[in-house]
Amino acid sequence: MKKLVQIILLISVCLVMVSVSSAQIPNPGFESWTTGSPVSWITDNVPTIATPITQSNDAHSGTFSMQGSTVQYSSQGVTIAYPPTAYAEFPISAAYGSLNGWYKFSPVGGDSLEIHTIFSKNGIPIAYGIVMIGASTSSFTQFRASITYVTPGVPDDAYIEMAIISPGSTANAGSTFKIDDLTYGPATGVRESNSAAPAVFALSQNYPNPFNPSTKISYQTPVDGMVRLEVYDIMGRTMTTLVNEEKPAGQFTATFDASNFTSGIYFYRLNVIARNGKSFSQTNKMILMK
Repeated sequence: MKKLVQIILLISVCLVMVSVSSAQIPNPGFESWTTGSPVSWITDNVPTIATPITQSNDAHSGTFSMQGSTVQYSSQGVTIAYPPTAYAEFPISAAYGSLNGWYKFSPVGGDSLEIHTIFSKNGIPIAYGIVMIGASTSSFTQFRASITYVTPGVPDDAYIEMAIISPGSTANAGSTFKIDDLTYGPATGVRESNSAAPAVFALSQNYPNPFNPSTKISYQTPVDGMVRLEVYDIMGRTMTTLVNEEKPAGQFTATFDASNFTSGIYFYRLNVIARNGKSFSQTNKMILMK
């Protein structure tokens, strides 16, 4: 009997620990929805124009998951592919080690699913985690984005964003993902960044997004080379060049000040031509909301 009580107590403690670790993320299983969007999450849905984020009854657990699809709509006589974005910002009080969850992904034209989280303390980013998914999967698959601490400390604010990223300047209609059961990993020892060169090229989603009037764009390159970072409008016109110079291997952040721009959807493209002959190009979407 005593052993049974101990087992029950142990199970209860484990359940409490799971509840605490997952309670930090609002509506982590996307069970609650209102006016076509998951409660506590902000999406790029534009009613009557495009709704790339929708509720799905195909879930990893529970009843619902969040579905994101690149959809098409017409503007000024031009048909445009509109990719999905969803994000949430909320308080936290622990130095978590990873962002975990379950996903399905069906890409078109080389699209990727990017899931990233940023931790801040007193308004200053101190840690980040990102996972880029390119392979198609028809069954729910677990992902894990390890969190790297640029500055040691316990964060007080967290940001999570999920988006479909296209390799070219335009999105590919039909790419679809489902996300469910998000959790942060236990507050274990933190991973701190070092000065070693990154292993791969990467262009992160801007933060914050949507933004007003400025936002930060982070990228990394594993080799020395010529780097060009430009901002385009929805018609493909170059609006400004943020970076156009030789850069060593490393991680960098550029600031885009859109004080003189109108509200709307913009794209930013990173092009790298390395000294060793390698090249890299990626385009992401961002939303200016004044």
